[in-house]
Amino acid sequence: MLKSPGSQGSFYDAEYLCEQLIPPDSFYRKFKEIVTPLIKDEDFDSMYCRDNGRPPISPSLLAMATILQFYRGFSDREMETACMYDIQVKYALGLKLDERPFDHSSLGDFRQRLMENGKEKDVFDRVLNHLIEAGLIKKDEIQRIDATHIIADIAIPTMVTLVKKGIFEVLKPLKANHRDVYKKVESEISIAEYSHEKVNQEGPGRMDLEKRKRKLVDVVQDARKLLGLAKEIKTDAVVKEKVDMLKRILRENIEKDKDGNGIEKDRSDKPSDLMVSPIDEDARYGAKSKTKKFMGYKANVTESVENRMITNIKAMPGNMSDGKPMVETVLEQKGHGLIPKKLIGDTAYGDGANRKALKQNGTEVVAPLRIVNNRTKVVFPKSMFKHDAANETLTCPQGVTTGPSYRDKRKDITVFHFPMSKCNVCPVQKQCTYDYDGRRSVGISASNAELREAEIYNLSEQFKVDMRLRPAIEGKLSELKRYHGLTRARYRGLKKLGLQCYFTATAVNIKRWIKLLLNKARPPVPVVVGT
Repeated sequence: MLKSPGSQGSFYDAEYLCEQLIPPDSFYRKFKEIVTPLIKDEDFDSMYCRDNGRPPISPSLLAMATILQFYRGFSDREMETACMYDIQVKYALGLKLDERPFDHSSLGDFRQRLMENGKEKDVFDRVLNHLIEAGLIKKDEIQRIDATHIIADIAIPTMVTLVKKGIFEVLKPLKANHRDVYKKVESEISIAEYSHEKVNQEGPGRMDLEKRKRKLVDVVQDARKLLGLAKEIKTDAVVKEKVDMLKRILRENIEKDKDGNGIEKDRSDKPSDLMVSPIDEDARYGAKSKTKKFMGYKANVTESVENRMITNIKAMPGNMSDGKPMVETVLEQKGHGLIPKKLIGDTAYGDGANRKALKQNGTEVVAPLRIVNNRTKVVFPKSMFKHDAANETLTCPQGVTTGPSYRDKRKDITVFHFPMSKCNVCPVQKQCTYDYDGRRSVGISASNAELREAEIYNLSEQFKVDMRLRPAIEGKLSELKRYHGLTRARYRGLKKLGLQCYFTATAVNIKRWIKLLLNKARPPVPVVVGT
């Protein structure tokens, strides 16, 4: 039952005793002044029953405690301790000095309720709305965008331990709810091999390559026996989910050798969307560059240029390209009335489809163009070819016009083949194409006009001015990671990581807001005029 706590004061309130102790420029004093009015228990009504059950801990208190938790980089237990003994935290949250407000498990329960009710972004949105109303973010202000990687909260398993973990996950619901099938499994495979104590071990002692291969054959055989027995269970959704996960592990990573034994596939034969751990099914292998590889997630961040406020943050799998959630990240801001005049990013955000979609929204994308095909970058560029969209024709620099040859649905482009009879007698053929037949082919996408506009704009002085605004977002990403824990995922799963991102961004926005308020309150430095 949701019931707001009473507001009667006490001589044990930190507010009464710490007015002189907490300095005026303290983060915690300002937090109490500006955040407490924004977050109320009523905001979380739908998460609780108003007329049944025991009264819960104040959800507004838990929300503010969660913000401070991410600000300080505390675990749930550390936050519980801070609320008991840290006088600054008690003051910021309006607690009594002798009060133990909640157990650490209450923070986890609060996060779970937020996710179950689709409210993981509500606190971020509430603070963001106030920043807009206060004029700290202008509705058509220039923004910049970039992504950073986040390491998953899992160990990187070997192939043997990956399959063993998959077996372990299937055995757990079988043991709990299907003892008859579990007994059959016990008679077929060595259950002790897949116990909680041994599931993360490849085997006893050090294992060379040949031993690992033989061990993999054994655990794959066990996995197949387990799947054969578990298929008897057709109505248990949990078992089905775990069985499907084990099947996926085998399908993506294992193939049969000439003797029918299970061996690991070559990395090039594995899918790009490879599941890397059954403990965190959403984590993926990713790369920020050729040398910077990781296992986990990414976070896309948009930031206002003037006051450096985070306007959105979007968690995504580690194998997703930086620019893929770009449009969604920007369009979500429309709910706050934000339509950035320009959005500045690096090459990953220069995709034509993104430019077209955001242009229709009123936002111009400023980013370098990516050269997709190194083989064609020294030949005549597409900008030298005149595309007539109305008549579906393309004219080359020498005045030859042709119609579309075919539509490539996978790449979403229309391909124009120029006639070989014209290309083979063209005086500039060698400068135009490296094709073995001597014919030039050009693919035109639906966003061709936006890409050609970008080519022209990227040669201007204004483009250079705009791009000088981009590097500052690296400092914001560094702040999120180095000081507020976004280097590593606290939780497992994409949705839980999204909650971590939103609360981390909220803490950073409040920190920036307080800094701006304190800077504004400071008296101006007197200017000494020389004689």
